[in-house]
Amino acid sequence: MSKLNKRQWEAHIWLARMWDKEREIEMYKIRMDKIISQLSGIGKYDAEFVPSQTGENSVETKNIEYSTLCDKIEKLIDEISIENLATGDIIDQVKDRKMHDMLYDRYINRMSWNQIGEKYHYAQRQPYNYMHKCLEEVRKYISDEAIKEVVYGSDE
Repeated sequence: MSKLNKRQWEAHIWLARMWDKEREIEMYKIRMDKIISQLSGIGKYDAEFVPSQTGENSVETKNIEYSTLCDKIEKLIDEISIENLATGDIIDQVKDRKMHDMLYDRYINRMSWNQIGEKYHYAQRQPYNYMHKCLEEVRKYISDEAIKEVVYGSDE
């Protein structure tokens, strides 16, 4: 999104604050897939078998890493869910139905611009232009304190 004014940019950053968490989950899932593929060639778990020179059981280490990644993902999903509720509450205050739905699709459902364009039957640039209006509208409902905390950090 280019050419956003300050208020639109602030609204976008606040609404998109969980996108990094979702990318983190995807990163962990990629690692988990690699662990599964590495473990798939091992016939059985043997606590006495130590295939590495370091004295560590690589199967056990992979299982522990996998379990740790599962825990991290679970915590991130909980955090995203809580923040999605707050984001949804803000978006629900937008009275214009099309603006509401586009904001929800973009910031809760994480739809791409191409998907939004197809859903709303827009030409290639239209969703961007309309989203500027949506962001201007939704910014009215996001408190300056919330913007300050998320966009500029708590110390300003």
